[in-house]
Order: sequence, then structure tokens, then C-alpha cells
Amino acid sequence: MGTGAVIVAAGLSSRMKEFKPMLCLGEKTVVEHTVSALRAAEVDPVTVVVGYKGDLLRRHLAESGVRFVENPRFAQTQMFDSVLIGLADVAERCERVFLLPADVPLVEPETLRALLTVSGPLVRPVCDGKAGHPLLLETGLLPALAAYRGDQGLKGAIETLGLPITDVAVEDEGILLDADTPEDYKRLIHLEGVRRGRGSLRMELHLQLAVEEIFLTPETAQLLEMVENTGSIQNACGCTHMSYSKGWKAINHMEKQLGFPVLVRSAGGAEGGGSALTERGKLLLNAYQRLQNETRERAREIFEACFPPELLETP
Repeated sequence: MGTGAVIVAAGLSSRMKEFKPMLCLGEKTVVEHTVSALRAAEVDPVTVVVGYKGDLLRRHLAESGVRFVENPRFAQTQMFDSVLIGLADVAERCERVFLLPADVPLVEPETLRALLTVSGPLVRPVCDGKAGHPLLLETGLLPALAAYRGDQGLKGAIETLGLPITDVAVEDEGILLDADTPEDYKRLIHLEGVRRGRGSLRMELHLQLAVEEIFLTPETAQLLEMVENTGSIQNACGCTHMSYSKGWKAINHMEKQLGFPVLVRSAGGAEGGGSALTERGKLLLNAYQRLQNETRERAREIFEACFPPELLETP
């Protein structure tokens, strides 16, 4: 019974507008950095909680030796629900567990080892007076955490239990950096380059579809996905951090450009009614997602073939 880890990777990445775990960061993806740091600190087992784009993440990490559990209701639940699903998977396999989001990729293995030397129900790293990730907790706390019924997530559950938190001072800026937004991602790229002594040339690919005007982007495609998952455009807008009026404007513009409806609507007053994709709407979304995935894979191969190694590293 040693120390395991739960990586929470079920969320929508709606503020980033790209699937955060799969973002490139140097020679690895964001989630590969996270897994590599845990492996370097000899943490095992490592469980990844998947939801949004779960099949893609399973394929991506298929050779990494991690375990997968799913939050099938990722669009209707909060991050805390995914945390509990992950903790339930490792509770009988280890006494302590690191808990961290998939988009905190630059925590140093030395930081993880430092946390492991400290006892206590809850241990966390602190850099420059600021607490960061990951949290190291005893798995025996799971029943009490699962009994929490408030709306403040893991933080609220911990505060309700009144558990002491042991802070460990580290010199590791990586504990404070995630990839929530494009600006956050740029800070991660900078730190990763600084640590390696140089940056990396990378390709950024944003796929958009148009007739006379652009109507389908990663953002609006995610809106369609969430309509299909939640059965409501109001809920879909909430999941994707898009205003209700902006969501309807995007759908109306899409239908005007295409000349056919992508949503079936039903009236619902203040609750926003119910919505579902039409058959042609489903065909459109599936085709776009396939085009997006295959284009990225082939573009990455072309990029690596066109640019020799001496151009990929910049001083």
C-alpha cells in the first residue's frame, strides 16, 4: 500500500478553447508531462478520470500504464464529482494519493518527493507564499469527503471536515501554473522553455468552416457537443462559458450559412426549453470532429517532416 495519484481530465477545456490535456508543451503533451513527473517520483497506481474526449485521451495514453475511470456525466457535474470517482478507484490500492488536474504539467518530481516525506491527512506545496498543486491526501478520508453535500467542491469539503493542512515550502513555480486560458498556456510554454534552456518551434492549427462566412469553429463545435450531451442550449452555454444570447446567435448564423437546421427546439420559457441536434446537425458535428482529428495528426507528421531538428529548438 503505497502512494497513488488521481489526474482529473474529464472537463470541457471551455476557456482554453482547445482540449487542454493534449496541448503540446515542448516534446510532450500537457498530460504526458503530468504522468511523467508522477512516474519519475515512483507514484503508482496513476488513475486518469476521463469524460470529455475520453476516447481520444485513452488512445493517447494507451502505452503509459495509467488506469482510466470515466465520469459519464461530465457535462452535468462538477470537478469534485470527478475527484470522488478517481479517489474511489484508488482507495483500496494505496494509503495516500496525489490529486491534481491534468493541466498542471510542470510540477517537478523533486516537489512530489518532498511532499512524500511529510505526514498528515492533507499535504500541499507552497511556492512564494502561494499554495498550489498537487494535494496529497490520505485515502481514508474518502468516506467523509463523499458525504459532503455543499456546493463548494473539494475546498468546501475540506473546510467542512476541519482537517489540518500541512504546507511544504518548495521552489517550484510549476505548482502554480495551469492551462486554463491561452494566457496561462503561454506562461507554461515559457517556463518549459526556460527549464530546458531553450524554446521549441511549434505548430498551431485552428480549423474553421465557412460557406460565405465562417460559421463552425472549435468553440461553436463544442457548443453543439454540449447541446447533444445536455439536451439544452441553455445548459450547453453554461458548460462552455458562453452567454445564452451568444449561443443562439452562433446557432442562427450557422443555420443561415448552411441552409438547414442543426437544432430541434422545444419551448421552455425561462428554463430555455429542450434542444437536440438534428440528424444533419449530428452528421455535421461528426464530420468536423473527424476532420479536426485527422488534420491535426497529418499536419503534425508533415510539420516534423518539413522542419529539421536544428530548426525545432530555438535559443
